Amino acid sequence: MTIAVSTTPAMDALTNNSPSLPIIDYAKLVEVKTSDDSGHFLTRPNEQHKLFAALRDVGFVYLQNHSIPPKAQQLLFQHARQFFAQPELEKAKIETGESKAFHGWFSPQRTSGNSTRSDQKEAFDIGDDNDPTRPNQWPSDWPGFRTDMTSFFEQCHQVHLELLSALAEQVGLEPDFFLPYVQAKDHFFRVLYYPETTGSSFRNRFRASPHTDYGTLTLLFNDSHGGLQVRNKAGDYVDAPPLPGAAIVNVGDLLSRWFNDTLRSTEHRVVEPSAFDKSGSDIPDVIPARYSIAWFGHPNRDALIEPIVSCCTSDNPKKYEPVYAGKHVVERLAKLHKDGKNTETWTDSMGRDGKQDLVGELKVGA
Repeated sequence: MTIAVSTTPAMDALTNNSPSLPIIDYAKLVEVKTSDDSGHFLTRPNEQHKLFAALRDVGFVYLQNHSIPPKAQQLLFQHARQFFAQPELEKAKIETGESKAFHGWFSPQRTSGNSTRSDQKEAFDIGDDNDPTRPNQWPSDWPGFRTDMTSFFEQCHQVHLELLSALAEQVGLEPDFFLPYVQAKDHFFRVLYYPETTGSSFRNRFRASPHTDYGTLTLLFNDSHGGLQVRNKAGDYVDAPPLPGAAIVNVGDLLSRWFNDTLRSTEHRVVEPSAFDKSGSDIPDVIPARYSIAWFGHPNRDALIEPIVSCCTSDNPKKYEPVYAGKHVVERLAKLHKDGKNTETWTDSMGRDGKQDLVGELKVGA
């Protein structure tokens, strides 16, 4: 099957410095109606094609009418504000690191030891709470936090499966093609806090430095404060402001690799305010705090990722050799913790010396 590149509205979404991302209606993606001979009931396949085209041309979309209730999001934002308001010594009791499976509280400034270049943020990270090989760390005497976080994790997993199913069908695969590769739920779930800061701090630092995500698809839920910027095909960063009621979905490195770069793993960053001026002259003296919720879909850690055959053509020959998903993710997380910020561009040759992540031993923190 040949992957056709057609001109669509999605292709121009970021090429003309528009602040908008393509909008996908999740409810249409999951409806059960199918088309008949007269052309009726084409909503689902049409929306699937829109999703594929948007992720091919832009790499990011707004996802409206998704299945995660607003109340669930509100609860997590409340938990985030309460958690990050704790004293540093309290948060440090569950500080993350490679020996802790990268689960727990994360402060780039502390891990990098360099506040002049580290990202201006904190995070609390978990994985699948049912995975005994990589246990989560939780605040003590706070059962509601754990219950709400794990429930949100599972709801995102289900949305992730539906999106992968839609993408699989667009390249001639069975809807459940990706299921065996992601059913271990080796995902990464993060609540983020960007503290109040000064305008001058943005002359040398970001809230989140330019990067791509590591896995399959990311689901992002923002508060009302902007700051997310997405890099367009011309190489310029343009705003992706919050759209009320919508999540933001973007392609990660490993899904792009699976699709042989047919789908774009697009660089993005978080700055404040949206009209970022390197001189700092247009930035207010005080920048308010910002919170977000990011669910990072990942393949099973022992999944071998190589380009899908139908995505390799004479015009787009196979670009990648197979790579184990867990090795890629662990190396990028370790680099993030060491530097206090993400690496903008990642290649397979950037693995850490002395780290042998064999398939049978691929357990983070083991």
